[in-house]
Amino acid sequence: MNSGALHWLNRTAAAFAAVVSLAVAAPAFAETSLPVLPGEDDRVVADAAAPVATGLSALVKMVSVDPAAATASDAELDCLATAVWFESRGEALEGQLAVAQAVVNRAKSGRWGKGICGVIKAPRQFNFVASRVQRSTATFTVALAVARIAAAGLWHDIAEGAHSFHAARLNPRWRLTRVARVGNHVFYR
Repeated sequence: MNSGALHWLNRTAAAFAAVVSLAVAAPAFAETSLPVLPGEDDRVVADAAAPVATGLSALVKMVSVDPAAATASDAELDCLATAVWFESRGEALEGQLAVAQAVVNRAKSGRWGKGICGVIKAPRQFNFVASRVQRSTATFTVALAVARIAAAGLWHDIAEGAHSFHAARLNPRWRLTRVARVGNHVFYR
């Protein structure tokens, strides 16, 4: 037997002996009067093991707030939620988020107006009347949560880099790159 193999065998035997001695001594440790306190790592593992709802719907629930609690400083979010509500309230959450993200992408570019409200209020961009939004509805609460997610960038870009969209039933013949179809909307950049 060469010296490398002998060295490995000695290390393995020592490790085995340590495990056996710990197994023999374990009952003695169990009979001590010291309380066993959870360590910091134990709490982290317990929190991680708890069942948690995942996905976009869970995120929407986390960021949902009462629309009546909105303040004047939330004007940009209100504009975005209004656009989401009018443009996509009947869509799945992914479709609503894709609409919100496209509006946010427009605002970031600066080509369609200054800020989210500027983009939404720009001439010939959106054709809804913001005063007709029904803020006391559950659909607006969801739209507001989706707006918060899009504005904060909390979810991956559904229609990557899209800044324009239209209803799938229309065919405006835009000379833009089609990115995706999500629900009843087609997205472009």
